[in-house]
Amino acid sequence: MDNELIDALPGLDKAAILFQVLGESLALTMFQGISESDILRIRVRSKELKNIPLNVKQAILEDFYFKLMTLKYRSVNKDKKLFAFLDNLNDEQIYYLVTTESAKVIALTLDQLLEERKIKILNRFPNQMKHEIIMQFADLSDIPLEGVVNIANELKKKISFLPSPKEFSRGGPRSIATLLNQMSIAESEQYLEQIAQDDPELYAEIKKYFLSFEDLLEMPDHLMSTFWKNPELDIDALSKALKGYEQETIDNIVSFLPSRKQKMYTPITTPISKKDIEDAQLSIVQLAKDLAKAGEINLDDILSEQEMID
Repeated sequence: MDNELIDALPGLDKAAILFQVLGESLALTMFQGISESDILRIRVRSKELKNIPLNVKQAILEDFYFKLMTLKYRSVNKDKKLFAFLDNLNDEQIYYLVTTESAKVIALTLDQLLEERKIKILNRFPNQMKHEIIMQFADLSDIPLEGVVNIANELKKKISFLPSPKEFSRGGPRSIATLLNQMSIAESEQYLEQIAQDDPELYAEIKKYFLSFEDLLEMPDHLMSTFWKNPELDIDALSKALKGYEQETIDNIVSFLPSRKQKMYTPITTPISKKDIEDAQLSIVQLAKDLAKAGEINLDDILSEQEMID
């Protein structure tokens, strides 16, 4: 059942359905400060409501549990200053900030938000993940202060990699790809995997601008000369990374190496695992990203050349 329809149900009906799901005795232990007259009204309404669909009961129970655990945790976690940086992010940014985190970290982060924002962001997650996040609210008070501080600090570090609200609102795949290109290989792959699940079309657009090993093999000569002559390039990693490529491609790359490294380069003729090849390629892509951060090369130049070829 749509969350908006659940929200539209009168509070009396929600309470009555909880009476049906939990049983009156258990439900009453969870309703604090409720008057006798209200209990009577709920009891009567519970008997009036018939044939409530299972998905409606489940949604109302999850909603109640979510709010109950939020109140319970908030009673022992009143200081929100550690997560003050969340106030400067929009819903989309917060979602992408936590989407690769564990359910517990997501729950802790969402608990720092106002109820309306919290529920809105929570509803973006797939049902199974949403359920796991909700269940984690029961144990948030068990997280030691040191753990909360560490989580807050790690999330704060990730903010610099998030697209700005302007980039999100315009859905600019090139802007997102530019930011992903500044991340580590592992982190950018995590984000790409999540985007692929959430929005395959956006993922396809981002991949047009996302730096890959292939991009480094197809650069114009003036960019080739700058990158492949870099002293940080590991010649052994290059040998592994080029395993399986046409000899013409290999010869072209080797021709851009400094003469000393050209002599050192030895093609690998024995079988090696696909993982070893991919790891070597990723290490070279990471080198390109590191050089871009240091201002030695410009990734936009590489990607814009690729765009012209397309």
